[in-house]
Amino acid sequence: ALDYMKAEDLQTNFVDIGPVNKAMNMLVCWIDGKEHPDDPELADNFTRHVMRVPDYLWVAEDGMKMQGYNGSQCWDTSFAIQAIIESGMA
Repeated sequence: ALDYMKAEDLQTNFVDIGPVNKAMNMLVCWIDGKEHPDDPELADNFTRHVMRVPDYLWVAEDGMKMQGYNGSQCWDTSFAIQAIIESGMA
């Protein structure tokens, strides 16, 4: 599981695929860094996570908000295409 998390971190430049993964991966990086204090890359990975937290947070007129995902356009489009095909309109 740790290898998968590290791959996700690298592939998404430490943004990860969503806020739940973000928090979990960041916590795992912090623990991994504490268990291997002589490995500077592990400590740097936690710092990279912290730097990407603002990608999910913003302040609106009624307080701080957290974005769940970067958008659902791909899902929306794929469901619309499936509906059009199934309805025989295509």
